[in-house]
Amino acid sequence: MNEYRIEKGRVSVALTLRDGTRLVGEVFVQAYARNRHGREEAPDIMNEPEPFFPLASADDTTLLIAKDQVQEIEIPPAAGAAPDDETGARPAQVEITLASGLVRSGSVLLELPVDRPRLLDFLNRSHERFLTIQTGDGVRLLNRAMISYVRQMS
Repeated sequence: MNEYRIEKGRVSVALTLRDGTRLVGEVFVQAYARNRHGREEAPDIMNEPEPFFPLASADDTTLLIAKDQVQEIEIPPAAGAAPDDETGARPAQVEITLASGLVRSGSVLLELPVDRPRLLDFLNRSHERFLTIQTGDGVRLLNRAMISYVRQMS
């Protein structure tokens, strides 16, 4: 290892940009997350304040992607994208419609104080750029700025 280089792993992802462009590649993750225990994951990277992140494409080209232009990120189950929940959060089943008309269904983990247990409170309290949703085919990160509406399922 070079003393000026930080070794990173890779996580496979597929991005859908605001204009509908789909990019497949890998994001770079560190062995340790900054704000929690365990390995850094795609949600950690996407919710950091930096406006750009690198994406390694299949031809080994690295693209620098503007987070504000990313509508959705798909992470296959094998990639282990969702950090383990150690907070006692409860799942809520939701259907989310994005401004593009794309609809996603799955569950979100509500990390809420006892006095504010509603989905609305969760959506309004969080300042993260991307909402993590567990779906039947993996994890999806949805850009909050592109969400038109959320419907809580039973």
